Amino acid sequence: MTDPVSLPRLLTEVVAAERLGISIDTLRRERRRQRIGYTLIGGRPRYTERHLADYITANEVAPCAKADRISSAASGITGSPAAPTVRSGAAPGLIPSRDRRAAHLSALTILSKPSSRSRSGSR
Repeated sequence: MTDPVSLPRLLTEVVAAERLGISIDTLRRERRRQRIGYTLIGGRPRYTERHLADYITANEVAPCAKADRISSAASGITGSPAAPTVRSGAAPGLIPSRDRRAAHLSALTILSKPSSRSRSGSR
């Protein structure tokens, strides 16, 4: 006689969802998104212990690094009590005054309300 084949135990959606601690709807969504493996038997999804274990492993999140491992260069970008924040833009005195005046006049022109003369001419 031949040795009997050892088949994995097939779990229904209800049992698989209970084992994972999630709702049946969540399990179905995860299956449709192909985030959890399954086997179709008679057109119905069945899950094995391996499917559940693989799903748990795939969704595992590694712990965060300890705060003392963060370099001081990283905290200089965002600012901290040890290192003040870096200001954006050019430092005072780096933009020639002529360019500053032209930029100021341009902004006044762009942001000012249209005069009544220009509105009456467009009618």
